[in-house]
Amino acid sequence: MKRRWLVYLAIGAVFGAFDFYYLGFLYELAGPQVLFASFPAGRFLHWLMLNLGVWLVPVVPIALYEVRVSRARLRSALASLTAWCAAIVAYYLTNAVQLAFVGVPGRPELHISNRSAPHFWQNWAFVLRRNILAGITEWMMVAVVGGAIVGLAVGSLYLLCRPSPQGTSARHDAGVTA
Repeated sequence: MKRRWLVYLAIGAVFGAFDFYYLGFLYELAGPQVLFASFPAGRFLHWLMLNLGVWLVPVVPIALYEVRVSRARLRSALASLTAWCAAIVAYYLTNAVQLAFVGVPGRPELHISNRSAPHFWQNWAFVLRRNILAGITEWMMVAVVGGAIVGLAVGSLYLLCRPSPQGTSARHDAGVTA
């Protein structure tokens, strides 16, 4: 395995952990008045772009780097979906770590300090199955399809618009005119 693929996994994992906390920051920034009250559509679209658009931040550079190195759109797609899959797993593992070691006000029964409670392990088994693993499974499909689409699009655009070694564009070499 090439080292760059490990880097793609690491970037995805770091991003997934970052995104777990970023969503809390976004909620604090926007507040419930943006998310759950009547509001102008523009504010909601702004929030949506900040929420979903951030997922392009790690994969566009990864897709560009991979297509430059491999000259293959499919490898660019594979690199993007690999990073997004790593991000999904890291996101939900960060959630589990927060529940177990940091604590969440609404779920004190899951904190490690309550491990001697009679239903501690049953509660964790439920949370792992219904929240962590179910969330990974649900969003992994989005990561595979979305990552492939983004990587393929970025790779295709790069290969279409890149300068050829002779100094002309790939579009010119293919006979495409504006």
